[in-house]
Amino acid sequence: MKKAQKTLSDQEEKACETRSSSISVNSYQKTNPKDSILEEKDKLRKELLLKRRSFPQSLIQEKSKLIFNALLLEEIFINASSIALYFPVNGEVDTHKIFRKCIDLEKKVFFPKPRGSDLVFLRTRNIEELTPGAFAIPEPDSQAEHARGDELDLVLVPGVAFDFSGNRIGYGKGFYDRFLKDIPRQISFGLAYRFQVLKNINSHETDVRMGRLITEDGAIDCLGKEGD
Repeated sequence: MKKAQKTLSDQEEKACETRSSSISVNSYQKTNPKDSILEEKDKLRKELLLKRRSFPQSLIQEKSKLIFNALLLEEIFINASSIALYFPVNGEVDTHKIFRKCIDLEKKVFFPKPRGSDLVFLRTRNIEELTPGAFAIPEPDSQAEHARGDELDLVLVPGVAFDFSGNRIGYGKGFYDRFLKDIPRQISFGLAYRFQVLKNINSHETDVRMGRLITEDGAIDCLGKEGD
């Protein structure tokens, strides 16, 4: 993992991050194999969402800027012509700077829109034109240009938690898992705060893993990890 300079706020969170990881890992070790993985994920989801939602806007912007700077160094981002992005909600890594940079670099940007049980990605030229849709998340107009999965060079993915092998916990609806199953893993990048990256997350056979994670501490390569 390439390290970025620590900030004061990062240091203040260190103890809490360690405690969260310890609680999560220990809970998995004690889990009966017959217990539902979904129940485990739900418990972890609530724990980490509570912490993320407690972030003040100033801390979100501080960490999001470091993540933005780390992303700019990634070769896949530099060479990408078409990028799938997301609109941040519930304290997620802010993507507004990423969007503006993509537009400045004349990259095509696509935002998700639920269609039935699936996600479609539609081109967005102005993030201010997104309007609240499913789950009150801003989304593009349904008539906008549609991107097939094989037309995307990079997919930037939100999540509640990730681990070093690229396993991901989302909101539990499975939208991204269904979309990403046909996307090359190496172009799927999770954007997350460092406290969201745990040692290990129990996964289901339908879960799709990230190829790389971008945090305020830098990039984490998930390819070639145990289980690949």
